[in-house]
Amino acid sequence: MTVTDLSRIDRAIEIEAPPDRVWRALTTAPELSAWFQVTIEGEIAPGSEAWMTSVQPQYAGERFRVRFTEMVPPHRFVWQWHPGEVDPSVDYSREPRTTVTFSLEPSERGTRLSVSETGFDQISLARRAKVYKSNSEGWPEVLVWLQKYVEAAG
Repeated sequence: MTVTDLSRIDRAIEIEAPPDRVWRALTTAPELSAWFQVTIEGEIAPGSEAWMTSVQPQYAGERFRVRFTEMVPPHRFVWQWHPGEVDPSVDYSREPRTTVTFSLEPSERGTRLSVSETGFDQISLARRAKVYKSNSEGWPEVLVWLQKYVEAAG
């Protein structure tokens, strides 16, 4: 894989619930907090930013900022963030963010949820391969968290 191949991640999952139910899990703070395993400080709304703090055991206490850029219920939800683990040696105010786009489509089983993360090609070469690998491996796991949460909640 070349450095130019490390520009985007695309993943998808089928969830046995209607799009409006999946949308609610993605875009309301209590539900997003529950399945994404974070606490959220701030509002989830276009143009707003929120701090998220991981409560997942291996990343507990790590904080990251998310900027919400687009919400088109119940079809499209977009945020920007700094990818990968928090690295205290990185000046995040100078590093470009990646863009995460959740797309929801009705399907025979309920909802086909696609997630795309783009912009890795703007991340410094020193960090790009590491954060790409981390997020590329992480999104399938995170989507299963969402799937299990939504399907169990009904």
